[in-house]
Amino acid sequence: MNPDSSASPEQASVEMPRPTVAPLVLSLGISLLLTGVATSSAFLCIGGVLFVVGLGMWIGQLLPGRGHCHEPLVEQALRPRPVIAAAGAVERIRHGMPGYRLRLPEKVHPLSAGIKGGLVGGLLMPLPALAYGVLSGHTVWYPINLLSGMALPGVDNLSVQELEQFRPALFALSAGIHVTVSLILGLLYGVLLPALPEIPKPFAWGALLMPVLWTAVSFAALGIVSPTARARVDWPWFIVSQFIFGMVAASVFLRCQQRGPITAGLLGGLAGGLLMPAPALLWGLLTRHGIWYPVNLLSAMVLRQAEQVTVAQLEQYHSDWLVAGIAMHAILSLSFGLAFGIVLPRLTAIPGALAWGGLVMPLLWMASSYGLMGVMNPVLQQRVDWPWFLVSQFLFGLVAAIVVRSEQVHIPPAGRGPDSFSEYVSG
Repeated sequence: MNPDSSASPEQASVEMPRPTVAPLVLSLGISLLLTGVATSSAFLCIGGVLFVVGLGMWIGQLLPGRGHCHEPLVEQALRPRPVIAAAGAVERIRHGMPGYRLRLPEKVHPLSAGIKGGLVGGLLMPLPALAYGVLSGHTVWYPINLLSGMALPGVDNLSVQELEQFRPALFALSAGIHVTVSLILGLLYGVLLPALPEIPKPFAWGALLMPVLWTAVSFAALGIVSPTARARVDWPWFIVSQFIFGMVAASVFLRCQQRGPITAGLLGGLAGGLLMPAPALLWGLLTRHGIWYPVNLLSAMVLRQAEQVTVAQLEQYHSDWLVAGIAMHAILSLSFGLAFGIVLPRLTAIPGALAWGGLVMPLLWMASSYGLMGVMNPVLQQRVDWPWFLVSQFLFGLVAAIVVRSEQVHIPPAGRGPDSFSEYVSG
């Protein structure tokens, strides 16, 4: 097909499948659904939401005009010219000559990179936990002794004072668990990160990094302004709400980019704000606090009454608190959507290895740890400070991803043995 400059857009372009993350979201939802059947209702609910979102996105791609896009062809002068056959012969590549059989890919990440990433990440990961032990008034031995409870029964029976003391047996067990888990996760990073695709910029920033940053800012601000309100917030569920907001906002932003980034951002913030309360309301039902508890808690923080109200008051319906909560939620959602539309076009893309290793995998590991500990040892689950736990996972994931991404080895082509590698690298 050689269309001229006057051809229609369909004739001067090639129809290509439109990129979509629907299969990834759908498969993640199915995985979490199956995990929730065996572990926790939290996984079941999150998996159900992701399943519905992924299935809806995939069905939307099948609608007329949705699943394909037109890629424009290059100018006529830049297109390849027809090959004119000429009599004669070319030299044949024979066995033993460089280039006889190429090996793809040309570069790979060795397994040693994963081991190094796990060791380096494992060295830095305990720093937030130890800092938490000091800043919270506990000792540095408190998080170390809690870690041993993952493998040693009876640790949950120890008092807080006993967990704050140095115990050689618990220290040795915690060190062994930490080294083993770090090496296993490092190997997983070395194997998985090179094979994972790039994450689109709106999802990498809006659905992963921004929710994490907003959670961190909210946690730190509430610790200063209203420690009582911070203690009443279930932070793992709070992170799930931010994650859903980011996923929905990023999806709408990608679909509405042709309307302009500001409009797309506001529409994304509006859509994300409509679905974001679902995890909070679900948490209120599962914990038997009622659906008004999270709404009233938000409005109490706005009205600066969180320090005075009781749990019983938070569980009751208050019309003025409902109006305040809805207004605050709408303002925050639209503000984040507006910031999304203004800032995102100016941001650079996050490399796939850093997005997966520094954001996605730590979130999955924290969700797995939280769900499994809730089934196996609910007492320890309550004693773990999960925001600090998440900081440790992010630090490990970011460091391990950087180490794995920075180390690559060349694959020499088949040819004349060791000499072909030096020629290949120098050439």
